[in-house]
Amino acid sequence: MVMEETNSTKGVTVVTVTYGERRHFLEPMLRAALAQGVERIILVNNGANWDVAGLAREIDRARIKLVQSSKNMGSAAGFSTGISKALEQGAEMIWLLDDDNRATEGSLKALLDAYAELRETHSRDEFAVLAFRPEHQADVAMGAPRCRVNPRRSSFLGFHIFDIPHKIWRRTPLGKRRTNQVLPKIIRLDTAIYSGLLFHRMLADRIGLPRTDFVLYGDDNEFTYRITRHGGGTYLITGALLEDMESSWNIKRRHSNSFSGLLKGEGDFRAYYGMRNGAFFDTYCKDHNPMMYAINLRLYLAILFLFSNIYNRRERYRLLSKAVKDALAKKLGLHSDYPL
Repeated sequence: MVMEETNSTKGVTVVTVTYGERRHFLEPMLRAALAQGVERIILVNNGANWDVAGLAREIDRARIKLVQSSKNMGSAAGFSTGISKALEQGAEMIWLLDDDNRATEGSLKALLDAYAELRETHSRDEFAVLAFRPEHQADVAMGAPRCRVNPRRSSFLGFHIFDIPHKIWRRTPLGKRRTNQVLPKIIRLDTAIYSGLLFHRMLADRIGLPRTDFVLYGDDNEFTYRITRHGGGTYLITGALLEDMESSWNIKRRHSNSFSGLLKGEGDFRAYYGMRNGAFFDTYCKDHNPMMYAINLRLYLAILFLFSNIYNRRERYRLLSKAVKDALAKKLGLHSDYPL
């Protein structure tokens, strides 16, 4: 019976990547993941210069397998390496977590139960399930209609000219969203982030590993969009909660709009790779109408330019504009001006 095949935590291998001075995040993340009953954790040390190996031995030398890198390869290469190692070690189910994700009690079981239910209508190589992070899936948490969870076709970085009236409406007292206490149990996504993504090894065999030339940001969207492109889907399970111990650099709730996040968010290298990879993904990986896409791209950049003048962030605008040009020219990989 399908339900019995897929709901055991013992067949799950966690893959996570750490870097820098992040022990205060990594330690509780590892302990929480192990408390879910996983079989093993593949921990990729992405150039951190503190004793990551010592922490792994201290917590559980048997179940935590360390992969060392002398330098920061970027999250794309880190997760690609970790998934590859998990497959080599015979992992059946792979659960991707960031090093600042703390799994809440029962979150993995909720994912596995949902996975088993979906297995009744899907083969293992055509879908994945995703844990719910309210801070990062804010639209879902605030009760957005399912039809607005995924960007419209031909959007640029989630922006579409046809959505402008709705965005204006949302800023009025009547249109403002309020926390939805009764969330849908399952929501189908076109793309997803790594954090909380659970899938069978057969899916990785089918769609391959993350693209390392993305370096940082966007590689998770490209990786999961392959599932959609092959006719499958990624399903957000709202009952499987992950706690974020650290907020992302441009998280929406910190800024009045997404343009503000890009222009004011910390770290030029983060802004560059985020914009470049997002533009490349939307231009060359997703299906779109060329004319409508060009309109959305140009209008987005025009609005971004306007906000850059309002916020006095013209230098950041020039960086973002360069990132888009590099994306359109298919210039990926590590940029010498923006080391990690």
